[in-house]
Amino acid sequence: MAILSMMDVDRVYPTLSDIKRSHCIVIIWCCVYAFFWTTASFFLDPTVPYDAIEALNWASNGEWGSPKNPWFVGWVSRVFLYSPSPEFSSMYWYLSHYTVISVGMLGCYRLTYKLSKSISLSWLGLLILNFSGVINFDAIPYNDNYLLFGTWPWLLLLFIKSVWEEPRWWLLFGLTAGCSAMAKYTTFAPIMMIFIVSLTVKSVRRAWSEPYFYAAILIFVTLTIPNLFWMVENNFSSIKWVESQVATQFNLSSWLSLLLVFYPLVLLGIIIVKRSVKLSTYVSEQLKITTVILFLPLLIIMGWFTFHSGGRLVEWLHPFFMPAPAILVAYLSPNTISSLSRIINTLVVISITIFGGYIFVLTMNVKNAGEHLSGVKSLSREAKAFWDENNEGKLTLVGGDDLSQWFTFYIAPHPKITRRWNSDTLPNVYNRHITSEQITRQGALLVGKVGEGCHEGVFAYFTDEWMEFKPTIIKEVFYQRSPKEVKERVCLGIVRGFDPIVSRHFFPLLVA
Repeated sequence: MAILSMMDVDRVYPTLSDIKRSHCIVIIWCCVYAFFWTTASFFLDPTVPYDAIEALNWASNGEWGSPKNPWFVGWVSRVFLYSPSPEFSSMYWYLSHYTVISVGMLGCYRLTYKLSKSISLSWLGLLILNFSGVINFDAIPYNDNYLLFGTWPWLLLLFIKSVWEEPRWWLLFGLTAGCSAMAKYTTFAPIMMIFIVSLTVKSVRRAWSEPYFYAAILIFVTLTIPNLFWMVENNFSSIKWVESQVATQFNLSSWLSLLLVFYPLVLLGIIIVKRSVKLSTYVSEQLKITTVILFLPLLIIMGWFTFHSGGRLVEWLHPFFMPAPAILVAYLSPNTISSLSRIINTLVVISITIFGGYIFVLTMNVKNAGEHLSGVKSLSREAKAFWDENNEGKLTLVGGDDLSQWFTFYIAPHPKITRRWNSDTLPNVYNRHITSEQITRQGALLVGKVGEGCHEGVFAYFTDEWMEFKPTIIKEVFYQRSPKEVKERVCLGIVRGFDPIVSRHFFPLLVA
């Protein structure tokens, strides 16, 4: 295997061609990873997660923020707006995730090489990632974490290159930091540490004499300041959402969450100790500072969560795992790398095994994983057919029960929701630009409360907000979340629009 040949290279002082060959092979590895995981997920995963619906909605609103995240998630999701079909949108969801993650994997490899100068240790740092579900199946449900997986290793690498190599790298650092911070506020943890290090460490403090450093700050502020204005105008919804996920409580179980994320490193550490692998006798300043930048904020967060509980702690810890192997592996001595050859062989096998297990779980529908929420697709098709039978106009608006939010993804070309923004309730999915004139002109497809069928008040989610509109056509259908679950009655309704083109065809019928 090409990867194993890298081990021999490292023992005999690799040449420049050996290093270039390794760098090329790692690109192939990352591309193969993205291809297979994207393909398997697209064909086997029954539905996209709810985060995809949120991302599509934030893209359609086109704002400088959202109720949960800054603006970058919506920006990268704007491809959805040009999607010709739900299948295209689903493919983009998986392809974007695993492509960005593979870029982060490449960044992890390059960061390890920058810190260790060892291509074998670089492969070790990369393959540890495949040992974890964090970058594989655990990445799919989130519309933000994968963007941090793709940027954090490069963020640390660009910091090192900016300080110790070429100040021009600060420009790309500022751009990467700004985009990553606007994907998820978690990025402010390492960025704040970098800022503190730039004030306290002599070798880094010289950055303040570099014009490129100030340009990086300008780029970062330019990318982030619009979100601050958005939050001021929208009742600091993102902060309030985070507050709603956390409660004051003594909580030692938070450290179990840390273990659930970092268990691959724990297991690797046990193996390294068992095989008596030595640590490097020389630790560079770059490695020391990078360790502080990543792990000190992590310790502070864990200390805080020792006295607070939060159901999303594991999700918030995920980004810290991505660059962690690159940093910790760099502490190993390259002189003893030959004793790790079996570990690297094992990690390659584990990577393939995890992928095979993922396919097995979905194919065999273990714990309903292969059919979960598959019913939203069939209901979406039935709802679209119901609309087309009673309207000649294009379906552009859907509303009612929260189930209607899935229609925005699984009905082409992605109708928008009728729910308005509310600074008090802070809905995750909403329509910033909706007006009563739009509903009058375009009409809307409504979904009643699941399990209640058609009766008076079943469309209350819509009619309480838009009291001037009532559905004129209704139909009761059955909705089954998955083949293993019971069928439930659902009422579909249509509020007819009066677009000038459409009303030419329907007005004689209405008068009659």
